[in-house]
Amino acid sequence: MIQRIQSVFLALVFVLGIVLFISPVLSFISYENVFIMNAYHTINSVDNTVVSKNIGIGAMQGLIAILALISIFLYKKRQLQIKLCKFNILLVALQIAAIVMYIDVAKGTISPDAPNDVLIGIKYGVIFPILSLIFLYLSIRFIKKDEDLIRSADRLR
Repeated sequence: MIQRIQSVFLALVFVLGIVLFISPVLSFISYENVFIMNAYHTINSVDNTVVSKNIGIGAMQGLIAILALISIFLYKKRQLQIKLCKFNILLVALQIAAIVMYIDVAKGTISPDAPNDVLIGIKYGVIFPILSLIFLYLSIRFIKKDEDLIRSADRLR
């Protein structure tokens, strides 16, 4: 049944994954320039030149969104759905670690002499992986509730 609450949570993970592709994650402020980091690259906001590429975040986000969409339609195979959601949680955690890693890469690229002089501003896109993590946890919890309910009904027969 696609109308279950865990399907709504998984659909929210999919939508957040799509929105992260177009939203800014971080901003870097150097002495005279402002740089914006999104899921694929860090660009100079003045002349739109690419400063550094961080395709790993975008690739992981695409995989997270696709796995969430696939998990929605595996409602008859609850154990497989739980495993895919747990794998998706691992991918989201790796994505958060990749964002932190790309912060240092971008700071080193923007100002190689003094990377500590670059200020980091948080944009609204940094919330999406954290929300995805929460929604995936809630979907696993509700899938397990459904599994327990079905097992208790089978026991009564």
